[in-house]
Amino acid sequence: MASSSTELDRFVRDALLAGKSRDAIREVLQRAGWTPEQLSGVLDDYADVDFPVPVPKPRPSLSARDAFLYLVLFSLLYFLCYHLGSLLFDLVNAALPDPADYGMRYRFFESTRFSTSALLITFPLFAWMAHLLGRETERAPIKRFSPVRRWLTYLTLFFTTGTLVGDLTSLVYNVLGGELTLRFVLKVLVVAVISGSVFGYYLWDLRRDESQTRAWHAMGKRLLVVAAIVAIAALVGGFLLIGGPGHQRDLRMDQRRTSDLRTLQSAIEMHASANHDVLPKTLDEVAKRPGMALSIRDPQSGAPYGYQLVDAAHYKLCATFATDSAEQSGRGRWSPEMEWPHAVGQSCFDRAIELKRTDPADAAAAAADAAAAAAMARP
Repeated sequence: MASSSTELDRFVRDALLAGKSRDAIREVLQRAGWTPEQLSGVLDDYADVDFPVPVPKPRPSLSARDAFLYLVLFSLLYFLCYHLGSLLFDLVNAALPDPADYGMRYRFFESTRFSTSALLITFPLFAWMAHLLGRETERAPIKRFSPVRRWLTYLTLFFTTGTLVGDLTSLVYNVLGGELTLRFVLKVLVVAVISGSVFGYYLWDLRRDESQTRAWHAMGKRLLVVAAIVAIAALVGGFLLIGGPGHQRDLRMDQRRTSDLRTLQSAIEMHASANHDVLPKTLDEVAKRPGMALSIRDPQSGAPYGYQLVDAAHYKLCATFATDSAEQSGRGRWSPEMEWPHAVGQSCFDRAIELKRTDPADAAAAAADAAAAAAMARP
């Protein structure tokens, strides 16, 4: 096949050197059995200009730099589309929670935070890469025919086609099963819009010709602006859902406070067990025990945690919190906050130890038995 292609290219070049027209060359080669597609590919390698010898057109080449840039661009595109869809899914779940799934609103908390972070990093990089490659393509239109670019474009069309087919199949399946809900329809639309937009743009990009380069560049900018608006709207929704960095810091500090109180409770019980069920008078008394490393002060304000004796078996532990524990304990799984529920502000928790002292009646009976046994033992 390579030999035939070389001979065809040599024949076309010799015929053009001999002054034969393109139509005459095409006609004689078709009579010889060559297909129009094969002839078009060879004849298009030479410019249709008036010159004594055939003038070759520039051919697309594959450079390591182009391969790197396009691989990065399309990788960012896939990563961006996935996390944009994931974030929009989380926003739909938050806006339309499933009443049959308790705690669903909180189980995608980590997913929302990660997708928001991914969009903040990925979208600016993708926009910059797209702008860079767009300018290079505008200056050198031949780069549009880069082999790696065309391969990755067709691969993207393959992925988006599969996603659209799967999305529509899922829609029909749920319709036939009578499970068509607004939340499901919105998720189907999210997948369809993202995949359909990528598919439509790159399909059109493959079909455009070189004379449309400037028009394509303007269209690419407009699409990038629309994508930026959608991404920013999704990011705003993500921040409203999970809260800003300050709120996340408050949540982490409250988790630390809860952990400190739980450790103090264990230390107080150990102290009482080692001192004949006598509770300590202050937290300092517990902290001074050998081998104990306790946090008896708030990690942020430095104020001491509250401790109050109620009676011989009951005491209180208090701390000042910055968030409501319902935000943590409502995630649908066990968490320490379930045992230490608190609102914003100071919260106190009643705790008790289990006294191991002998009942007075039992002690009196035991003493009487002991006295009787001693009397019988006398001579």
